[in-house]
This record gives sequence, structure tokens and C-alpha cells, in this order.
Amino acid sequence: MTDDSTPLPYWVENGRRVLYATYKGDCRTVRAGDADRLFTTHPLAAVFNCVQPGDIIQLLPGKYWPPILFDEDTGNPPACKPIKLAEISGRPHAPITIRGLGARTALDGGLGGVPHDSILPEMKHFAFFKLADCAWIEFENLHVSSCWPTFLYIQDSSYVTVRDLVCTDCRYMVYARGLTTHHILLERNRWRQDPTGSMWRDILWLDSKRKRYFYFNGGIFGSLGISGSVVVRDNVIQDAFNGVRMKADKKARDSQNHNVEIYGNRLERIRDNPVEPERSATNWWVHHNDIRDAHAWFSLDEVDGGFWYFFGNRGVATDAPGTPLDPNRGGKVFKYDPTGPMPIRPVFAFNNSYLLRSSLFKDGATTFMTHRDNAVLFTPLSEPGPDARFAGPDFMPGDWPEDVRFDHDLTNVPWPQKITDNGQEPAGIVDPGAQFMDPDNHDLRLAGETPRGGQVVLEPGTDWPGRERWTSGPDTPVGAYAASGRPVPGPDFVFLAPAQGDASYVEPPRLVGMTVAAGRLALRFSTPVMGPEPVRLRVKAGGKKAWVEAVVDGRELAAELPGAMAGRRVSKLWLPSGLQSEAGAYVTGWSSVFPGLRFYQSPGGPSVRPPKPVCFCDCGRED
Repeated sequence: MTDDSTPLPYWVENGRRVLYATYKGDCRTVRAGDADRLFTTHPLAAVFNCVQPGDIIQLLPGKYWPPILFDEDTGNPPACKPIKLAEISGRPHAPITIRGLGARTALDGGLGGVPHDSILPEMKHFAFFKLADCAWIEFENLHVSSCWPTFLYIQDSSYVTVRDLVCTDCRYMVYARGLTTHHILLERNRWRQDPTGSMWRDILWLDSKRKRYFYFNGGIFGSLGISGSVVVRDNVIQDAFNGVRMKADKKARDSQNHNVEIYGNRLERIRDNPVEPERSATNWWVHHNDIRDAHAWFSLDEVDGGFWYFFGNRGVATDAPGTPLDPNRGGKVFKYDPTGPMPIRPVFAFNNSYLLRSSLFKDGATTFMTHRDNAVLFTPLSEPGPDARFAGPDFMPGDWPEDVRFDHDLTNVPWPQKITDNGQEPAGIVDPGAQFMDPDNHDLRLAGETPRGGQVVLEPGTDWPGRERWTSGPDTPVGAYAASGRPVPGPDFVFLAPAQGDASYVEPPRLVGMTVAAGRLALRFSTPVMGPEPVRLRVKAGGKKAWVEAVVDGRELAAELPGAMAGRRVSKLWLPSGLQSEAGAYVTGWSSVFPGLRFYQSPGGPSVRPPKPVCFCDCGRED
């Protein structure tokens, strides 16, 4: 303990002001710097009255409930009051961070029920936190429970990040609305919607969908009518009804549900759909996910749009959900309807590996689909008939369109007549002995030699939004793994602006791909960048730092590393803050695929330093 016993109002950590918060506000001793110091803490509900860009709201150990409203005159039971943040914004290099201490900071919604009308939550419904007209807000390292219908509600806000949460219960962990809502990141969270496991094993699907247990019908993320740019990555989602469920407004094909990335997630026992866009979806990238038992994996029925990419996914479906009383125990990977809206742009499904007890395609129809280089095997326990076929007899019930193509896929059952009669899979492989290495432990590498597939080619403008031509190369394998045993990488995400989008929905260049090979560093961004050339980068590799000059080529920056760095792992990278897109948006670190990304101040660029800490209010304890 320091000699000075006067409580401090805040601490400064790496140039950022740290405000300490507790449930009701008190004085606490906190390890800050190299000593234990006494701080006056803020009540959690009041701390946002004095935040500024760059602030960290540090929750100290304890259990947190939302503020409780009592009305003793009426005798009504107490009600929970959400913590609402309105018109509060950080900055691109100075977000406002609400940070917990893991299990030592437990947030409890405290609700015993959920309104029946909250299947698509609104501002009127409960959420522990509500954001309205906010930007650059981060929530991280919290334990959350019993927040019905949602933990975080977002309205007309952007650049919101939720990471490293452990969450149970709740219809949605995060729900968003509003056309000016965009750029939302969920990463490294663990969400288990139903801790009892009864939804997967015991409850009828229809009861969870809309009847007795309607409150389960949600997902880790849901939205209605937002512009897009949603990234859901590296999360663990268990015992849930859906994974991601995003709905567009009617007649909103060209303005909503754009640019969604769902990758690196593990989804287990998903009773309905791991991925469910509704009405419209454009430029959706679903890749390198691990799906462990789900009902209908990719729900694409009555959805228009296109530029959908499914690659590098691994999935095992061997455990039938529900009980023998449940008519909805079947399953499929791709869910379609025979009529209704369908994609108007290409759809690619390639280099995926699945072990199934039921159909890959069961019924319905689609358009503009290319399905190739996938390993789709069926369990020996699969029942004969349409539920255990590569494609059921009700798939594509009308004339087969020329823009739907299947080829170079591997399966262990004969191709169904629906496929062969329509000239599909001319180079496909039927191998009754094909097996995965260890599907019980979700190792879906092919046993034996990996067959070679056919090249996947994405032509600029027609097959994808990129301006360059992308190809998987001449040694494209079948399935999600290369012959080396490493996952097949696939293309890097590229942004597509809506044709009729909101003017505020602008994409700053963000790092979506990074490779180092033969001493050449290549950085790929979500949108093309501008010079002036050369762009100076600061690189740290092998314990050494050096300045290098990079050449601009569309959305790629390429630089040769000094000889001392060749072959060394790049641990940190500094970009100039003035690097811009063609539209004049400055480069951002939001959602970067490289955690070591940093920025240095460059002429004309935005500041990369948090504002000087200033206290605008009385930070003493509020009784």
C-alpha cells in the first residue's frame, strides 16, 4: 500500500485512463503500476457519465446485476433497468473498453422469464447493456448469465466488439437493429444457451421453434435490418437453437445483410441452424468452422443475394437430436425451398469435409451454385433412402439449371440418379472405402492418399467482388485438408459495398490476410488501398526491427524482408496511420487477422494516441 491514503479517481495504463467500477461504488485497493493503491470506484450504472475516448472501464471482482427499480406505492415487483449508453463514442485508435476479470466479474440479468414478443428483440425489451448511436465500444472478459432476451442490444451503432465472454442462458447474446448499424465483431466467446442440454436431447423441435420453449429461438448473434460487416470468429457455441441469425427488412435486397464473415467457430448440438440469413444476404463468407451435430446447417431457403462462399468447413453429424416422438430428427447441410427468392449471384461450396447420417441436400432448389472438391461421407449407420443420400429425390424438382454445377467431389455412396441424370460429377469420385482419420475426435483428414480435385476459379466481378482473379491452384485437394494435413486456406475476404446502402456504411481498409514466404511479406486488405508509394512499414521478426518499403497492388501491400528476418516469424507490424482506401477511409485495426498489428503516426493520418486523460466530473463515491 502506498503512503498516500487519499483515494485516486483513475489510473493511466499505456496512455489510457482506467476507471474502476463496482456494482454500487466503494473504495477498493487495486494493484496499479508497481504498488497497491486506493481508488474510489464508480457504480457500474453511473460510470459512463464521464467516459471519454480511450477509457477503460475496469470492473473489479464481484457480482453485478442491472439497477433495480422499486415501486413500493403500487406493490409491483421490482424490475431490472438496463444500463444504456447513448451517443457515447470512442475513436478508431482509442475505443472505450468495458473490461472484466473473467469469472471474478459475474454479470447476472436477474430475470425469471422472457416476453413472448421478443423473438426479434427491440429497445423496449431487456438487455444488460443497450447501445444507441454509439461507436467504438468494446466488451471483454466477462462472465454473463440469465440475460433474457439478450445481454447486449445494439441500435444504430457501429464498431462494437464483444470478445472473451463466457455466457449462459439468453435468447441472443448480442442483438442489433438499424440501417446505420455496422461493423460488429464477436470473437473468442463461449456461449452455451441451454446449460441443461435438454433442447438437443429431450425437447421437441417445434416446441423450441415457437411453442412451449419458444425462448430458445435465438442465437449468439441476431439482427434485423442492419447494413452488415459482421464478423463472428473463433467462438464456441453449444446447446443452442441457432448460431447466427440475421434478418433483412422486406424489399431490402441491395442495402442490408452485406459482408458477413463466420469462421473459426466450433458449433456443437445446434438444434436448428448454425447459419441462418433471412430474406437477403450478400457477400457471406462461412469458412473453417467445426460443426459437431446440428439439424440444418446452412439455412438458405427463400434468401436472395449471393456471393456466398462455404469453404474449409468440417462437420460431423452422427447424433440424432430429440426423441422418437419428434418428427424433426432428420437433417441436412444445405436447406432450401423449391420456390421463393433464390441467389442472383454466384454461390461456391468447395473444400469442405463432412461425415453425415442424413442428407447433404434433401429437397428444395437453388441457383448459381458451384459445388466441388468436397469430401462428403456417410456413416455406416445411415438409413437407406432419401435421408441418407448425397442429394435426395426432391432436390431440384424442376429442370436442372445450367448455373448449378457439381464436380470433383468425393463420396462413399453411389451418386443419386438426380445427379447423374443431369450430367453432374463427371470427375467425381465414388469410393466405398473412403474414410476420415478420426471423426470421433473431429479429425476429418482423409485416410490414405488425398485425391486431387479440380481448380476453383473466382473471376473478378462475376464470381466474387474482388478485382483480381483467384484460383485454388493446380494441386487443389479434395476435402478441407491439403495433402500436408494442413487446412486448405481459401481466398481472403473482400468487401462489397451495397448498391443502395446507407451513406455512413463505409469500409476502411482492414487486414484480412497476411503471408510470409521466401522473405516476402504480403498484406491483403478488405478493400483496395492507395499509396503514395512506397508505403513504409515497421516490422519486428526474430527479435529484430526494421523499416521496409511496400508496393501497393490493389488491396495488397508487398515488401521484401531483410535477410536477417527471412524465415523468422513476424511478431509485430506497424502500418502508417495515413494509409487510405480509394474512398479516403483510413486504415483500421478493427477485426485485424494479425494480433500484432500496430500503427505509427504518419503525416496527415489520424492520431494513434489516446487523448490526454482528463477528468470531467466528480469521481468521488456516489451514495
